[in-house]
Amino acid sequence: MPTHTHAIRRGSPARSQLALSTLTLLAFTVVGCGGGGGRFDTNNCRDFDSVNCVEIEGGDSAALQAAVNSLEDDTTLILGPGVFVLDNQVTIRNADGVSLVGQGIEETTLSFSTAAAQINGVDVVGDDFLVQDLTVLDAPKDGIRVENSDGVTFRRIRATWTEEGLSTNGAYGIYPVKSRNVLVEDSFAENASDAGLYVGQCINVVVRRNTVRGNVAGLEIENTEYADVYENHAEDNTGGIVVFDLPGNPIVGRDVRLHDNTIIRNNRRNFAPGGTVAQIPAGTGTFVMASRRVEVVDNEYTDNKAFDIAIVSGLIIADDPAVWELETASLVGDWDDLGLLAGATQGTITNFRSENIVISGNSHSQSMPTTNYGLSPDFAALFTFLYGNMHSDNIIYDGIGESMFDAVVAANNSNDNHICAGGNTDGTFANINALSQLSAPPTAPILQIADAPFAPYDCTAVTGGALVLPEL
Repeated sequence: MPTHTHAIRRGSPARSQLALSTLTLLAFTVVGCGGGGGRFDTNNCRDFDSVNCVEIEGGDSAALQAAVNSLEDDTTLILGPGVFVLDNQVTIRNADGVSLVGQGIEETTLSFSTAAAQINGVDVVGDDFLVQDLTVLDAPKDGIRVENSDGVTFRRIRATWTEEGLSTNGAYGIYPVKSRNVLVEDSFAENASDAGLYVGQCINVVVRRNTVRGNVAGLEIENTEYADVYENHAEDNTGGIVVFDLPGNPIVGRDVRLHDNTIIRNNRRNFAPGGTVAQIPAGTGTFVMASRRVEVVDNEYTDNKAFDIAIVSGLIIADDPAVWELETASLVGDWDDLGLLAGATQGTITNFRSENIVISGNSHSQSMPTTNYGLSPDFAALFTFLYGNMHSDNIIYDGIGESMFDAVVAANNSNDNHICAGGNTDGTFANINALSQLSAPPTAPILQIADAPFAPYDCTAVTGGALVLPEL
């Protein structure tokens, strides 16, 4: 569990007494027990040291909404086994220290299959929030969204949609955003039309031992500082695990480590209804875009039929540098030690550049794709020109921002952005000289390097010292 320095906010004595009385009454009427509870076998009130605790019979949606509407600080809601059919989202706001706990992923389900309104499944703003041991099914928008909160734990939960590959599925499954001290572990995110497991504009994040499957983007780390992402399994998504910044967000992504993950067979047709992820080509293992101080190390890549790892500039998706300008006075978190490029407007920096990226110790194994297998039309044309029917290089660098390019003599290429693949003893490397490739038709040569250490990209460590990562 994360450790936090703030105290849980308490309400007035009168309000607290009224809420406690309401919750106690619910405990008697909902499960027929009082005191410490204890009716359910897997999780019950005896397992949680909360000021307030309510046990709710499985399937009693009205009792769940009543308990949520009466929340006070430091409350645990224990849901029994069964399916809660809900037309309205479960909204948890104005209370800190709330836990929402079921009896297991296969035992307790919040189902929004009949909801007509565009709602999230669980919608949270509150510090020290825990959700555990349940499934959220068929939310019209996002499965579990937690925003502007400090101390967030997702543990052993599933966010999913019944039908695979539908653009009408909700956008995000597990969705912490604009939050601090976030832990996501031992969970499943499936069939989202944007990202299954998304961490955005957050500071201090651990994402471990999760499975993402059947999404457009399996696992996204976006505009996030200090993230440790490990032992996750990404399979059958359009793109497996990705790290990037988007323009206009006040947190500049930095210090992210992806390690010891399994990223395999991410070749699903892209079914996003729009947005940035609609540009992800099927067959993508990992891409790092517009971020810095990122390590992609000791991961297994297998049968991602476009490429395993790509390092690309943000100018690929938004080619006007002015779009990437951020006023320094508005920035959140740590950024002034990064040497970010100044914007054309006074008092701004830009974050489109990918720099200080380390690729090391990954394994690469592919089968040959069929022609243009599963790729978007634009990428398929480029793929066919560059590689024919063969698999692309394992590590692809767009080369944007480099001062020198030479497709024949590797030593004549610059490495101004400090892209390091010297510790990756497996696979192949290519600088595709993307700005030239984007002309129509693409005719520019590329630099392919078949053997490690991939000089001049043979550095092995980020500059500026070791990554700073959270301990949650």
